[in-house]
Amino acid sequence: MAYIIYSAALIGLSYIIYQLFLSKETFYHLNRWVLVGLVLVSFCLPFISVPENISFKTTIFQPSADSEIQQTAISENNNASIEKTISFSDSAPVTSTSESITETISPSIIALDWKSILLYIYVLGVMAFGINFLIQLAVLIFRMIKYPSIEVDAYKIVETDTNHAPYSFWNRIFINPNQYDPDTYLQILKHEQMHIAGAHSLDMLLVELLVTIQWFNPFAWLYRKAIDNNLEYLTDDGMLKKGEDKEVYQMNLLKVSTPDMPTGLATSYNQSFLKKRIIMMNSKKSTAKSGWKYLIIIPLLALTVLSFNPVHMNPTPAENDAFYSDEIETPSEEHFEESKFKNDYTRGSWDAELGGGKLCIMYRNAEPLKRSYWSITRCYDPLFFAGFPAGNKQNFEITRDAGTMLFTGEFENGLGDGRYTFTPNTNFSKALRDYGFSADNEELVHCFLTDFDETYLAYLKQENLSLDQDDFEDIIHKGLSLDKLKMYRKGLANLGYNDYTMNEVSKLNLFDVDLEYIKFINKVNGQQTSLKKITKAKIHNLSPEFIKSYSDNGYKKMSLEDYMKLKIHNVSPDFIANFKKEGYTDISAKQAQNLKIHNVTPEYVQAYKNAGFKNITLKEAQNLKIHNVTPTFVQSFQKMGYPNITLKEAKNLKIHNVTPSLVESYKKAGQKNISLKEAVKLKIHNVTPQLTNAAQQYSQSSSTNSSGKGYQKSQQTTPNDFIKQFKALGYDNVSVDDIISLKIHNVTPDFIKRYHDAGYKNIPLDEVVGLKIHNVTPEFINTFKKAGYKNISLDDAKSLKIHNVSSDYASEYAKMGYNNLSIDDLMSLKIHNVSPQFIKDFKKTRFGNLPLDDIISFKIHNVTPEFVKPFEDLGYSNISADQARSLKIHGVTPEFVKSLKDQDNDISLEQAIRIKIHF
Repeated sequence: MAYIIYSAALIGLSYIIYQLFLSKETFYHLNRWVLVGLVLVSFCLPFISVPENISFKTTIFQPSADSEIQQTAISENNNASIEKTISFSDSAPVTSTSESITETISPSIIALDWKSILLYIYVLGVMAFGINFLIQLAVLIFRMIKYPSIEVDAYKIVETDTNHAPYSFWNRIFINPNQYDPDTYLQILKHEQMHIAGAHSLDMLLVELLVTIQWFNPFAWLYRKAIDNNLEYLTDDGMLKKGEDKEVYQMNLLKVSTPDMPTGLATSYNQSFLKKRIIMMNSKKSTAKSGWKYLIIIPLLALTVLSFNPVHMNPTPAENDAFYSDEIETPSEEHFEESKFKNDYTRGSWDAELGGGKLCIMYRNAEPLKRSYWSITRCYDPLFFAGFPAGNKQNFEITRDAGTMLFTGEFENGLGDGRYTFTPNTNFSKALRDYGFSADNEELVHCFLTDFDETYLAYLKQENLSLDQDDFEDIIHKGLSLDKLKMYRKGLANLGYNDYTMNEVSKLNLFDVDLEYIKFINKVNGQQTSLKKITKAKIHNLSPEFIKSYSDNGYKKMSLEDYMKLKIHNVSPDFIANFKKEGYTDISAKQAQNLKIHNVTPEYVQAYKNAGFKNITLKEAQNLKIHNVTPTFVQSFQKMGYPNITLKEAKNLKIHNVTPSLVESYKKAGQKNISLKEAVKLKIHNVTPQLTNAAQQYSQSSSTNSSGKGYQKSQQTTPNDFIKQFKALGYDNVSVDDIISLKIHNVTPDFIKRYHDAGYKNIPLDEVVGLKIHNVTPEFINTFKKAGYKNISLDDAKSLKIHNVSSDYASEYAKMGYNNLSIDDLMSLKIHNVSPQFIKDFKKTRFGNLPLDDIISFKIHNVTPEFVKPFEDLGYSNISADQARSLKIHGVTPEFVKSLKDQDNDISLEQAIRIKIHF
């Protein structure tokens, strides 16, 4: 129900935005998409959950708003992740959500509250308006079937015999032709054609569904009217742009308009709206300055989302996942579940040590090398082992409500070890079951270690604390004693914490978070902080001393998250102070954190300054460190003749593994003046120094004949001769970019020499690359020369190859008598798919003697004998080629001509073409 109300409110907001800011603008196309888009947005926005840190919605209201919307969205993932929250109160009993439902709803009696009544009324309304929607569709379909229709181009005219305003739906125009004179009738058809061409029926269907779903919302009905009105504005504007006389058009609107609406699904003339349409037609056109009005939609919708949408807890940033784990130092639930089948917790080994006023005992698997090894540590008052007998292999027994633990071993001078055996108390198991907890031997062992006893159960009953199995296991697995639970309950209530989970309290105890530490973190954060965040702060040892050290150094206004990150990455004020000594006085805590993460030290920055980079920024130093660029690496390039190398160039060199030795190799291969940027390009494209090395003269290859054997020999004798071979062909100034382009496209000197042998000299390298890309070879060109095309240019050859025109293709036309076809003619024939077979078939028709250009024109416009024959059947027996082509070009169909002949039997094809052109 909340979703329905929220989406209805968004529809209302959308209508108000449109009415206040956009309704008077003449950007009708834009308004159309805004109106349709806002409908879709209004139904989709409620499903978006907003991160906790940017939501304006307080957590106090979150449960009621979130639950209904998220239930409507049916998000199984969210449901799976919801933690049960227990409200602790000293004055009132507390139950969980599921248990309260069990108490208030009996299987046989379901109370019908006002919400249910409203829901039933809403559903009945949707059904009623849904039926009305279907009736409207049925009426339209009935009229399509009942009345005859005339097909004109892509739409049909349904001619009715009843008095109603003309309207259109989908590709059909419903009109009574007897109501209007010819001029008005023609204008109506043009007007409704605009509706059909713009697919306006889709808008009307959408808005009809809107009022069906939100029949109770007055804004939905107003919104429907706004969309309908804008479609009429859009159509009127289109008619005027097509050249309609404004005054004549408006006068015809007055003649046609009627007060009744034929159906909500159709676009139609409406008398009550006519005045506004005329005003909009005469209004001044909007300018680009009005664009800000459309931009205002975004912040208003964003404000709505942040204020009313569901809130979800922010996930921990990925970079800190390792430090922010929720399961730190605690055995996982999977571990406990798995261990039930693999371990016997009733027997094992123990190690004890007395220190710091506590006796800590580690209980563990007696077989440390076993795959499912486990251990549990609990700390007690030193009196726990007060009666342990002196000597080796002594027995010491302690009995609690959960069972009896027998310690066998030695404990002297605060140290001891041995084995233990636990005997469960079956009566206590029954007491746990009576409270709703299930406990096997593992749980009973944990009950013993935590001292979860009858007194603990009595306290839970006395305080009406409704715990489930998960809460029970949190208590015993994390060692939350009864005294600690009482202390936390009282202290947290005094600090304003009323809603928290047993898991959160258990973790406070597990990590020794006291009430003073909670107060300290709340003070740092400036507000009440979640127990989860407080526990994380404790885990990472965020202490008052650490906070004070930053305050003393001028960092007084940092968030708890900032302090946490600094602590996690071990960023101390001294670390920041060292950078300030180097001149970086404005270094922020966040910058310092990033520098620490990437191990950028003041010494690292100073080394760059010593290398001549006095103005290096911390961001530059960080990027250089990330890519492992050292001052020594930079200096090595300076020493070999690049004194002005920049830090950015050094980074790129390192990224692409360009070393000083590689650059030196390029120089030795002939690239004496190679720049660092060019060296990077060569490396990227895998152009090795061997490819640029002039190992031998190319005199042998230049004197080789054009036979395949000659080329093969040349390539075998000079496999690494690359640049010199191009120089021997006349390319004296081959640049690094040329080398890269030639290498990418596998252009070899041999490829160019074959063109030289075919008579094509001085070909620019970029043109050679183009020929290679399109696989144009000298052999391909020679096939055309043999077919009679002696002066074929390289551009012509490339075009022929691109359009897949072969010499065999040209020969087929020659056999048909077309001996003087040019290269352009061949390509035109190929482009328009005028094949020799098509010409043969065409010559068998009545238009067979047409010139080749006319045949191509017929093919372009798809003028076929089958197209001409229906016109001949109508009595036009002497149709000329020009007539046939004009009929096709202007879309004149036999049906159109027949409809004209019904009115004037003597109408000529030229007249039909003119009518089609103008109407």
